[in-house]
Amino acid sequence: MPINIKKTGHKSAQSPVNKANSTKKNTKSSAKNTTKTADSDSIDLTENASKLQQIEQSLQDIPVIDTGRVEAISQSIEEGQYNIDNEKIADRIIKSETALHLKKKSS
Repeated sequence: MPINIKKTGHKSAQSPVNKANSTKKNTKSSAKNTTKTADSDSIDLTENASKLQQIEQSLQDIPVIDTGRVEAISQSIEEGQYNIDNEKIADRIIKSETALHLKKKSS
């Protein structure tokens, strides 16, 4: 018994070309609607948001590495004058490990 697929009355039986064209049309109309909405949108920043924006900008201007301090430490190492405080380093390691341990316990 042969089946005639061409004469189905379903809209979902569109050819791949027709589907692509309808998708393009929907995309174009969506883009037009988005453009219209974007033109009418506006943003009002509160005083706190404006201050936050200024602070963020000023932080971006600060270098991440203090090159002056790096140079000073490098020079003192070269001259053999840089002193390492082993106790201070050990105390900081212990504090760091303790904080990590407490953090893991609380999670």
